[in-house]
Amino acid sequence: MSNLKGSWSKISVWVSTVILAATIYSTGYWNDKGRVIASDVIDYYGYLPATFIFKDLGVDKAETIESGTFYTFRLPNGNNIFKMSMGMAMVYLPFFVTGHFAAHFFEYPVDGFSEPYRLALLIGGLIYFGLGMLFLSKILNRSFPDKVSALTLLAVGLGTNLFYYASDEGTMSHVYSFALITIFLWHTIRWHENPSALRLMFLGILAGWITLIRPSNIIILLIFMLYGVWSWATLRDKIINSFRKFDWFLLMFAGFLLPWVPQFLYNIYFTDQLLFYSYNDEGFFFNNPQFINGLFSYRKGWLIYTPLMGFALAGIPFLFRKHKELAWPLFLYTTLNMFIIFSWWCWWYGGSFGQRPMIDSYGLMAIPMAYMFQWALSGHRWKIVGFTVVILLLVGLNQFQIRKYRKGSIHFADMTGQAYWHSFMSVRPRAGFYDLLETPDYTKAKQGIYEVLPKEDPSH
Repeated sequence: MSNLKGSWSKISVWVSTVILAATIYSTGYWNDKGRVIASDVIDYYGYLPATFIFKDLGVDKAETIESGTFYTFRLPNGNNIFKMSMGMAMVYLPFFVTGHFAAHFFEYPVDGFSEPYRLALLIGGLIYFGLGMLFLSKILNRSFPDKVSALTLLAVGLGTNLFYYASDEGTMSHVYSFALITIFLWHTIRWHENPSALRLMFLGILAGWITLIRPSNIIILLIFMLYGVWSWATLRDKIINSFRKFDWFLLMFAGFLLPWVPQFLYNIYFTDQLLFYSYNDEGFFFNNPQFINGLFSYRKGWLIYTPLMGFALAGIPFLFRKHKELAWPLFLYTTLNMFIIFSWWCWWYGGSFGQRPMIDSYGLMAIPMAYMFQWALSGHRWKIVGFTVVILLLVGLNQFQIRKYRKGSIHFADMTGQAYWHSFMSVRPRAGFYDLLETPDYTKAKQGIYEVLPKEDPSH
């Protein structure tokens, strides 16, 4: 019987990953020059071809500039820099190298942007999805029956916008951050059970890498620092033990800085500063967080486009009774994470499906979701059947909404409630759909003022 332990959850991991692989294959986006390495990804990825192909990290040679493949901005000192940090370039590196050799071997353009590079990067997203799901299954199987773990894995893997950001936009940062944060959680749990200096340094490297990819994700350290704290007594013990192992935590700090060393060198060389804010007039409005819009608006409400995650929020109270070690750290992390995400000037995050920054935390949010599922699946048989049907319907709704987003009946930025319900049952936009959209005023949004642009008068 021991060989069967976790069999359903293993099946869920494989099913989710195989469906994702089939989706990536069926869309064939690597054949499209306008996809895969596009939008933010050009900034994430640009370090690699600029360094290894164009030999021009500063993007200032005529050949590099004329290629038209890099997004940089010029500083007052005359240097060009990439807007995004290089954390994702580190993630892409092995897949870039694979694509580079494939381009040579199959005689494609060796420019960093041809089909072999794009395909290799998409495979990278698939691999990180599988890794994230694998470590999530290990975490869930410690606390839950196998079938609860399996249902939770299917819900996260197929029933959320994680699936879209691992398939259609698998080169964006979110599937990678999901995997790395889930791995960080696993090693946090294991370190608290069996502390070791080596694992602590590895946790530091992971935290540094996660933060380099998306600096606001530095709050993942709350999970480590507060794990096992559920009272003043446990907090006191945690602080005392930390001072006793102070040299170990210096090692963790050194590990945290390690992924940042190339970024520091880049910043110093091109900007003359150790840390450099590259977002110019884009910032946070912490005095005006858009919680209601971020959760419930038709423009980009998290629970409108990923309703399954409502079970994760509803499951958080269970942690305080059943999983005390993680209750306060996860509650505080989730609250602070949403506060930061919804305080960004562009709280809808441009052209995207749902609240994409929330994806990074799904490995954590899966735990309260599983507690909610366990509660629902422990009652009368009809309750179990009914709840399972609801979950499967919401997974189906997610896949349907992803298809609608691909075909345009969910607009990438301008959605309204009227537009949503007008074309709800239609994959493609119905007649009159575009008249119901409302375009946000991006200029005012950068000032923390959220209004829509006036509609054009059709008579003019």
